[in-house]
Amino acid sequence: MVEINSKIVRRKFEDSCLLPEVSDPYLRRIVLSRGVKNSSELDLSLKSMLHYSSLTGIEKASELLYDAMLRRLNIVVVGDYDVDGATSTALAVRVLRRFGCENVSYFIPDRVSMGYGLSAEIVDIVHQQHGAELIITVDNGITSFEGAVRARELGIKLLITDHHLSSETVPDADVIVNPNQNGCPFPSKAIAGVGVIFYVMAALRALLSARGWFEARGIRVPLMSSYLDLVAVGSLADVVSLDCNNRIMIRHGIEQIRRGTGNPSFPIILFRSSRAPSQASESDICHLIAPLLNAVGRIDNMSLSIECLLSDDPARINMIVDELQNVNVRRREIENQMRSTAVGLIEGMDLGRLNSIVLFDPSFHQGVIGIVASRLKDMYSRPIAVFAPSSDDEIKGSVRSVTGLNMKTVLENISRNCPDLILRYGGHAMAAGLTIRRSGLDAFTEAFRSEVAAVIGNGGADRILYTDGYLPADHLTLDFVRAIKFLGPWGTNFEYPVFEGDFLVQRCRFINECRHLRLSVSPEGSTLEYCAMLFNIPPQIQGADLRQCRVKLCYRLELNNWRGSFYLQLIVEDLTVIERLSADPVLCGCQDQSVSASQV
Repeated sequence: MVEINSKIVRRKFEDSCLLPEVSDPYLRRIVLSRGVKNSSELDLSLKSMLHYSSLTGIEKASELLYDAMLRRLNIVVVGDYDVDGATSTALAVRVLRRFGCENVSYFIPDRVSMGYGLSAEIVDIVHQQHGAELIITVDNGITSFEGAVRARELGIKLLITDHHLSSETVPDADVIVNPNQNGCPFPSKAIAGVGVIFYVMAALRALLSARGWFEARGIRVPLMSSYLDLVAVGSLADVVSLDCNNRIMIRHGIEQIRRGTGNPSFPIILFRSSRAPSQASESDICHLIAPLLNAVGRIDNMSLSIECLLSDDPARINMIVDELQNVNVRRREIENQMRSTAVGLIEGMDLGRLNSIVLFDPSFHQGVIGIVASRLKDMYSRPIAVFAPSSDDEIKGSVRSVTGLNMKTVLENISRNCPDLILRYGGHAMAAGLTIRRSGLDAFTEAFRSEVAAVIGNGGADRILYTDGYLPADHLTLDFVRAIKFLGPWGTNFEYPVFEGDFLVQRCRFINECRHLRLSVSPEGSTLEYCAMLFNIPPQIQGADLRQCRVKLCYRLELNNWRGSFYLQLIVEDLTVIERLSADPVLCGCQDQSVSASQV
């Protein structure tokens, strides 16, 4: 039997809520199974956004910034080298300049030589090179104890804005704004770093307005909603949980991109990627915008992406996008080489006896190990740790988890049981990073497998695919897909719907050098045909002729825009052959290799 071997889990829900806005039973099932309990959670208007007043420290932060602007202090924004950090930095700098602040600059640490967070070294650099009198951290700082001490020694004011989990103690900063610090009552704990600095700037705008700042300087009061496109890109790139508040900000941020009224770089990036900005989606942000901005932070310095986000000159933006695309090509080459090396190492392992995979190779690039770990986790359905050289005696690792295994807890347990093994670590349930001594790799591998075994046993984890059940053929319509899109944005913990269905395969062909499979399928009991795409086909599907087979598909519904016309397309997540209705199968070779996925 030809199948992809996913474990299919149908989402559960209770239809006991009052949701008069959602009458269609299948749309209703979708929203209820994602935890929507009342109509207010579907109200994604800006008036439903959480107010900034419940963020601990935000009023004090506004006063600190107001005083710095009055006194014309040199303000330096210290960001992070991922997309959340880049958008946070760009938002802070853009808004402060829009408010009339003339003395604001930024600094992004080098990933390899400086690492993450506000270190004492970075404080010295921004003090010497930028004359920093006030440092604002964005998307970092909640664990920067040494940096805070150094700032106080130099008489530099420090405002920490972050969203990462804090420990029992926090750095000795002038102000900390972080919804995840102990005692902060702000309801949205899943907000990204760019969302936190957005709220800080919104509070500052209110204070400046109340004190006549804009009126006295002839500045038109800025609309904070015009910066939500930066919030949308940073939040989706950081894979934050889409609670109601995040969904509000992301929805309106995407609308800014579609209208072309936000940051000028995003429409240019989409246009350069052959995507109409007016049709921008969450997928475009995650697969086109974010990887392009992120690539330079992985193998170079993130400042290039930030300059792209800060520029209003289309010619300069296009020039920077050229550079970003070149860097992204290099990043892909490094990633492909690393993945090939990693697969070669894994082929020498007895996967039947391994519940997890730990890899190290001297050729690995530490800026790309996270991507490679994610790819390998998807390929082998096991927790993955990939290490690259960091110094002569240290290696840096990126770990990715599977459903049901909290990776941060795994590392905490290893650190507690083997105190000298992990030098530094941090992260979240599904992804984390750490540094160990090269000599400790074998000990870490053993400890890692032991911790994984305690939770998921000694075998590999199942690839779990959550679905929204069977969808009748009369719902395979453009209007139904548009209704799904309207309920978005979709993302982590508010996942785009996946449906099940039985279909007859009328035609099939492999495209793009046999990497993808295009099917023409009819629902059972229907004569209508639909295009179904299976991207990055697994080995068990390669070469199979599925014509005149009854198949069970798990699929997403998408609108495909081909030469100005929209048609319905099924994106296949899982495929199982139920029975063959014709003669013996014949292996299907590569056909029409010149045809691209966007042309089918």
